[in-house]
Order: sequence, then structure tokens, then C-alpha cells
Amino acid sequence: MSERTRGSAAPPLTGRVLVASLLFLAWMEAGYAAALVGAAHQPVAMALWQGALCLVAIPALLLAVVKFVALPKHFPRLPKSALNVLWMLGTVSELVLPWLGWSTLLWLLNGGVWASALGPGGALAAFSYLTGLAILLRFGPRPRDVQVTRLDLLLPNLPAAFDGYRILHISDLHASLYLSVARLRARLAVAADEPRDLVVFTGDLTSDLPRLDGAAAALAGLTAPGGALAVLGNHDNWLSAREVQEALRRRGIRPLVNAHVVIARNGGKLVIAGVDNPAYANRDDLAAALEGVGEEEVVILLCHAPEIILRPRAARAALILSGHTHGGQIVLPLLGPLYVPSRLGRRYASGLHQLDHGWLYINRGLGEIFPPLRVLCPPEIAVVTLRRAAD
Repeated sequence: MSERTRGSAAPPLTGRVLVASLLFLAWMEAGYAAALVGAAHQPVAMALWQGALCLVAIPALLLAVVKFVALPKHFPRLPKSALNVLWMLGTVSELVLPWLGWSTLLWLLNGGVWASALGPGGALAAFSYLTGLAILLRFGPRPRDVQVTRLDLLLPNLPAAFDGYRILHISDLHASLYLSVARLRARLAVAADEPRDLVVFTGDLTSDLPRLDGAAAALAGLTAPGGALAVLGNHDNWLSAREVQEALRRRGIRPLVNAHVVIARNGGKLVIAGVDNPAYANRDDLAAALEGVGEEEVVILLCHAPEIILRPRAARAALILSGHTHGGQIVLPLLGPLYVPSRLGRRYASGLHQLDHGWLYINRGLGEIFPPLRVLCPPEIAVVTLRRAAD
């Protein structure tokens, strides 16, 4: 097994991230001070000091928001309507918690009337969101930051006809307000010249219906002789599994929802199986996906979330391709990823992992969820070349 990469690796992002962080803090501090001077009539020195204390409060507020938004993973059997309610409450909390938190802090610092603290607190929240979002969009990942990871993987019993077979693996496009379809196309174009026999997509096309068809069209722009296959992610299910599948089919991409296809080549066979997302809703059905597959056949399994390795039947796969984690999206030196949305923990944030039965590859994905920023975790497209292991 060997691994090679092309594109901007993590270090070139460090300078931009540092500049963005400093600008973000400077603008926040200036905005807080201006709001306190203008709305609360504080002296400039006092306003700067209190603004600094507000900045210290941000991590605690963000942690509360992250925990709240992540609640659905603790209720895997909730119906879609309940998950949508939790998602809406989490989204509202992202706006309300900072406002209430900063207003409370101002009230404690000034010892004034609670009602009089709401105005300055709202001003602080509005300023931080508007300027912070502008800075994040300005310094977010660009097409040249996309990393193309190339892997050569030895698979036992791989038919000779598939020795050198190349799979282009894409995951987590997340077309959104922060990542337009046009910008998504530019990121996908990084892999336009990569030789490939098959394209696979491991879920999370978009969570926005107006961008659904555009995202599917952008994905379909990368063609291959063997066509394109896809599985659904949690955002696809939350949006509408039926509509996402229809959008994919219209663009010539075949969804594999607890099903498999057999690829025949020069007398050899390779099974590509796909399961629905196991994270949050337990929609995966490996028994159905592998029904009729012979024990002697080599299976490559597509699944959005890497948690699929916790299922006993997953041991039937020689290679599992997944995504979902975004690599943590924000990775700090020495500390690693701040948050990985997976029951497997930070050890399985991204990359290649050897299992008892084969390989697991976790793609960092091309898109981002909010905040639209990656730190030491560039977006990724993978090219997996299958190699026949010596008998």
C-alpha cells in the first residue's frame, strides 16, 4: 500500500488561517468597543476591557451551541419530523445564545437593568456575525487548497482484470449559502484530469433544495467509463431521500440504497455495495445490500458514515469508502480535531485505516458545514487504485 497526495497540503493554509483569526479577533474587539461606547455610553478604555471579556465568553457559548446541534446523534430512532425540530431549535440557538450570553455578561459587568443590556448585547451579536461571516468567506478554502489523495491498496482475491482499477472517491459536497454550486464546480475541477474507471460519492450533496439539482449536475461533471454511484448521507435524508435520489438519477448517477451492483471486466467481477446512512437514524441494511453476493466475490462498500465498521456484516467488505467527518474541519496543532461527529471518535477523523478484514478510507470531503472554514484540514478528493495482492 502506498499513499501520494497532490495539491495544497495543510501548511499553506496556516498563514491565511492565522491572518483570518487575528482579523476576526480585532474586528470583534473593535465592534464590541464601538457598540459599548455608542449604545451603553461606556468610556473607551472600559469598553475595550469589557469587549475583551466578551471575547473570552465566546468559546463557552460556541460549545453550548455545538452540543445542542449534535443532540440528534443521541436519538437515532427519532422520526424525521422530530429531527427537523431539533435542527431548527439548534439553528435558532446559534443566533439566540450569543445574544443572551453577551447581554447577560453586560448586565453583570454594569450592574444595570436587564432590559438595557439586551440592546448592546444584540449589537455585539449582530456585529460579530456579520463581520465574522465576511472574514470566514474571504479566508475559507479555495479550489487550489483541494488535496488530491492517491492510494494504492492491495486487496486479497482481487480478480486480475481489476488490478489497476481506479476509483475516484468524492464526499460531502454540502452546496449551500456558504459554498455556491459555481465554487463547488471549481473545487471538483481539480480532479478533472485524474484517470479513473469509476466515480463514487459517499453522501451529503446539499441540505438546500434550491441547490439540489445544481449540486447533482456539478457532481455529474466528473464522468468515468464505469459510470457514477452514490449513497445517501444524513443531510440527504434530512432534506429528502426521495428527491436527492431523483436528482442523482436525472444526472446519470446511480444511488445505492442498501443495494449492490456487479461490475464485470474481462471475465472478472467486482461487487460495489452501498448502504444508507447508519449515523443518526440506523438506515443501513447490510443484509439487503449484500443479498446474493457470493463469498468468493470481492466487495467494496460505500457508506456515508464510518460507523458502519461497527456492524458485524461490514467485515465482508475488503474496502470501505466513507466520509461524513470532514476530518474534523478545524484541526489544531498537537490537539487534533476539535470535534468529530462520529461514535468512533477522533482516531477515525480521516484517512486510511487497516481493519482486521480489510481497509477503511474516510474522506475529508469537499464542502463544509458552518463555520465555512477549514484549519489544517484541506478539502479532499481521493483516487483509490486497486492492486491485486500476491497469492
